[in-house]
Amino acid sequence: MKEKSIVASATLITSLLSYAYAKETGKDAVPFVMVGGFIGSIIGEGIAELIKNNNKTNGNTNIQ
Repeated sequence: MKEKSIVASATLITSLLSYAYAKETGKDAVPFVMVGGFIGSIIGEGIAELIKNNNKTNGNTNIQ
């Protein structure tokens, strides 16, 4: 899986979760979605880096 796809997926998931949380609690969704997206991008970058390092260690360099 490409790094960009991993980061985008994590960002989307956390944004949607934070939107659902904001709507459930009756608060304005915009700040929650922004913070959730930011946190998701950090998580996605971390996961992509772990996968890239794992592939380098195993000698598999198919990740782009």
